[in-house]
Amino acid sequence: MKKRFFTGALAVLMGIALCQLPADTVAEGWEPQEKILTKSNSGNPMLGFDENGDILYGGDPSIMVDGDTVYAYVGNDVSTGEYYTMPQWICYSSKDLKEWKYESVIMTMQDVSWRNDDVSAWASQVARVGDKYYFFYCAEGNGSVGGGKCIGAAISDSPTGPFTDIGHPLVRNIDTPNGPHTWEDIDPTVWVEGDDVYVGWGNNRFFVCQVECGDTTVTIKDQDGNPNNLSVGYEKGNDIVIGKMNGIEIFNDQDKFEGHSFTEAPWYYRQKDENGNYYGPYYMFFACDWREQMAYATTDDLMSNDWTFGGIIMEPSATANTNHMAVFDFEGQTYFVYHDGSLPHGSGYRRVACIEKFDINEDGTIDPITKTAVGLTGTVSTITDSTGAFVANEPFTNTLNDADYPMTDWSTSSLTARGSKPIIVDFFQTGTEKEWEINPGKADSDNEAYVSIESNNKPGLYMAAGNQAADGTIRVVLAQDAGGTEEEANRMTFRTLYGMNGEGVTFESVQYPGYYMTSRDGALYLEQDPEAATFYVSTDSYVSMDDVDVQKTTRLYTAGQELNDDDIRILLQTGSGETETVTEYTTNAGEIDMSTPGTKELKVSFEYNGETMEAAVRITVVDADYRQNQ
Repeated sequence: MKKRFFTGALAVLMGIALCQLPADTVAEGWEPQEKILTKSNSGNPMLGFDENGDILYGGDPSIMVDGDTVYAYVGNDVSTGEYYTMPQWICYSSKDLKEWKYESVIMTMQDVSWRNDDVSAWASQVARVGDKYYFFYCAEGNGSVGGGKCIGAAISDSPTGPFTDIGHPLVRNIDTPNGPHTWEDIDPTVWVEGDDVYVGWGNNRFFVCQVECGDTTVTIKDQDGNPNNLSVGYEKGNDIVIGKMNGIEIFNDQDKFEGHSFTEAPWYYRQKDENGNYYGPYYMFFACDWREQMAYATTDDLMSNDWTFGGIIMEPSATANTNHMAVFDFEGQTYFVYHDGSLPHGSGYRRVACIEKFDINEDGTIDPITKTAVGLTGTVSTITDSTGAFVANEPFTNTLNDADYPMTDWSTSSLTARGSKPIIVDFFQTGTEKEWEINPGKADSDNEAYVSIESNNKPGLYMAAGNQAADGTIRVVLAQDAGGTEEEANRMTFRTLYGMNGEGVTFESVQYPGYYMTSRDGALYLEQDPEAATFYVSTDSYVSMDDVDVQKTTRLYTAGQELNDDDIRILLQTGSGETETVTEYTTNAGEIDMSTPGTKELKVSFEYNGETMEAAVRITVVDADYRQNQ
């Protein structure tokens, strides 16, 4: 599968120069002829598909590495509206983080005897302890367990399940300090180190306990000799300990740690050395504020639950209101998994898992992690117009204001700010804003001449055709495929054609057939009679036979002379305007009759971009008398 804050026109980037771009020349007699661009190899999202390859939404990703296999788990989002509807948990697996396999449904809400409903399969994590696998999750409890969100536990002999619930909540909302709560006991994270197993969880507050894992049961470890009285205080030594941040009790209180608040989605992590031994502080990654940003904190003692705030490491998503991470090591590299709403009709209630590499600095700090469309396996493209100016979106930071989402504003009637949604225009400095991922077209992914162009640094936002203004102007905007509708797919799809000036590529709007993307006055428009409609895509490696030049040093031979084919040079003119040389090829030289005079066709075959291409060069064979008379 492949796979706002500011909706508005895309700009053409020329460093910091502010000038009008000159138009290129449309080649005489130009007619639309389809051209195939090289598509990116599906980066983010990394999941988002079922056993048949169809879209499957799933949020709150968690990861477990078991030997040479990485297992990913998500709660299955099936909501058709803006609310949570999650009936089950899904497992995927990978051995290289490039190819993911749909494994199974590991448990459903109907397997939870103490449930209040069938659709609250919220965040979870699987951990291996000994030879068994333990699934910690949160779900809505019924009246028999005190109601509200609770932490559950289930056990399996396999990481892919099925998991069997222990028959009661591990933690009821009435068990935690200051309980009962309605939603504070959610989002469990697990840490296994030696014989110790820790479980942390929370929303607004953050809790931790140690657990003992048996073959059929999971119990909270008695810390104070009073296992039946869990809510006895906050100090270390009790069974459940409430968290502190920078020495102050965590309670969703902004300004208590550098202007931020603990929200939910904790995840434990610790570094390993080259021998697999843990070292350094414990990390807790978590969602803070609203809309949710990603942050981290550190401690030297998990059961103290006293943390030092590290900082914000990921901005709010452009396509989802929540986020939930998983941090893990695999083959010597550290990875950060998160969710967003970048699939068609995606949102904070129809989510999908994505992944990025990152590193922890030598001093233990962590630099901000940028979400990308290309992830681990995709390809970044840049797009320039005929003057060499980059197509880019204006730099902006996703805000915390829910009212600014989703980014589906097609209005193009003004180039000035429209309330909280300023339009993206004009020139600005270079950066990741000029990076794009060329994907198969949303309108018809099987049509090779269709593309959808996704922002790499604002994944889930695509170049799209805006509305036609009263003066006939149509701007190209940046927007989310929030509705998953046919109209949105058409707006975000362009047909790729051979460039109007005889090279490069021209983009025709699928929403407005006969309208072509043009670079004018530092912005992108769709026009019927454009003057500057040729662009160059850095990854455009498609080559037609018209772009192949086969050169051979010796073309005149005497009858009976051996035909050599080691003096051939093949030059390819790619769609990006670059010339490439092919040095590996095969020919039919051994099949050509060199005993008789005449014009012969030497065929040359070679591989390019995964395809076999064939060209030809003519040679002439003459008799000996002809050569002597020259």
